Amino acid sequence: MNRRWAVWCAGIGPVLALLYLLVAAALGLIDVNREFRSTPVAAGGIAIYLRTNGVHAEIVLPTRVGGHDWSIAFPSSQMRALQAPAPWIAFGWGDRAFMLETPTWRDIQLGTSLRALAGLGSGAMHVEYVARPEAYEVAQLQISAAQHARLIAAIESSFRRAADGRPIRIDAPGYGDTDAFYEAIPRYSWRFTCNEWVRSVLSDAGLPVPLWAPFEHTLFWHLPAPRTKGA
Repeated sequence: MNRRWAVWCAGIGPVLALLYLLVAAALGLIDVNREFRSTPVAAGGIAIYLRTNGVHAEIVLPTRVGGHDWSIAFPSSQMRALQAPAPWIAFGWGDRAFMLETPTWRDIQLGTSLRALAGLGSGAMHVEYVARPEAYEVAQLQISAAQHARLIAAIESSFRRAADGRPIRIDAPGYGDTDAFYEAIPRYSWRFTCNEWVRSVLSDAGLPVPLWAPFEHTLFWHLPAPRTKGA
């Protein structure tokens, strides 16, 4: 029976993976918030960015704009070696164990990945101060002040907070000198991935996204063409 079960699993695994990819692609073509129109910065709009490393997307916002200051909740002292907050701040969400134990793609472990896909771990937020969004592969959106406020609210709602209301910093080093990890409320799963979190947050703010985005590629199908790193 064990042998037959192993053979069945070996055969059904690729089929399920292909089906997952096909569904992701199909739902990734469906537009959400089609009514979105850019608000140029010259007309009071706010520029934001979506950056990618080719697998994982993060949202990049101005650190201080419109009366909101992210550095109050995320002081530079919580980063490894940051003297003062940079002009931009990036937010990326994911499985806690995966984010902390996988500083590079070479560090990926099968067990950690499977636990994340099964939804067995808690979530974590990666917060990083950024000097220049253009130093990464990014797509820019120019949004209204109201959309920006909704985006802030959606991001803030993902943090687990201490009794004083502040985000809870995870006692672990970041990937570099200007970032840190924080406890987050959602759980990662095959359905709700790191990129699906980005999609849900952008959607809550009324920004253009697909119906489902477990992969970062489908997010960019609905945004201006990404700028290459350093352009």
